[in-house]
Amino acid sequence: MSQVLLDPGTVGSPADVISIPVLPRKVRDFGFVPNFRKCQPGDLILFSEVRPSPTGRFIACVQNKAGFDDANCRWTHAGVFLYDDLIVEAVPVRGVVQRSLYSDIPDQIMRVRRRTTLSQIDGHKIALRALSMLGSRYSHPGVVALGWEMLKGLWSRPALSAHRHIVICSEVFHDAYTEITRNLLAGCPVNTPVTPAHLSATPDLSDVDIGWLKLI
Repeated sequence: MSQVLLDPGTVGSPADVISIPVLPRKVRDFGFVPNFRKCQPGDLILFSEVRPSPTGRFIACVQNKAGFDDANCRWTHAGVFLYDDLIVEAVPVRGVVQRSLYSDIPDQIMRVRRRTTLSQIDGHKIALRALSMLGSRYSHPGVVALGWEMLKGLWSRPALSAHRHIVICSEVFHDAYTEITRNLLAGCPVNTPVTPAHLSATPDLSDVDIGWLKLI
């Protein structure tokens, strides 16, 4: 199934415009923003760096070793959409935080996914549940160690038990989703970490084409 990408390299000719008074200079210079008005609370946002960093390449390699193809293992970060341009995500050092998506433009390729049968009320609940995780711990060395174990093929609860307390980006969405809906996403494991590649590959989520807007 083809993926719907928000790629800064292929903006095309947006049919609509938007005026935003305050934006980072790099976004203003780029001249376009995604149409976040089409996003809904609780949406999954996947990220892939335009110019992959060593960390991004490592995550993609780990996911590839776990059996995902290039189209799915390219996604190396995940966040939960709140409203306007804000998301909740887990990042190194600071843990689970809230921030603006505008800081990712034009350095990240994005992909918006949601379960089309999900009610708007449950979407809001997922967003609120993710927001309640603010400040949860994220150990960058621990995540690297977890990735190393995965590379060695130790994809099991005993091997990963030492890292169960670590909040990784994709678990923020997955944990909020499963807690609110009481359902598991197809293809996402129960006893091992859910990665961005799992959230990319699951057929239970559909891509949302939000498109680009031209800044004026």
